[in-house]
Amino acid sequence: MKTVTEIQIKHFLKELREASKQLKVAEETVDSIRDRKWECVNVLKELGHDFTATTEGVDVILSSPPSFKWS
Repeated sequence: MKTVTEIQIKHFLKELREASKQLKVAEETVDSIRDRKWECVNVLKELGHDFTATTEGVDVILSSPPSFKWS
């Protein structure tokens, strides 16, 4: 016969596995969206867009990695 602790452990291990699966899917989605964001930024930059002209543009500049070349 299983103890209450064993039942709880089994329950939380199951929840942990499910949470890990959901996080993996969510992280893949975020990575895909982030990749698209930077593709758009690069195209806009090539088209000569002035990112300092809008609040959204400044947010993009501030969120860029240090290695990103703005010049």
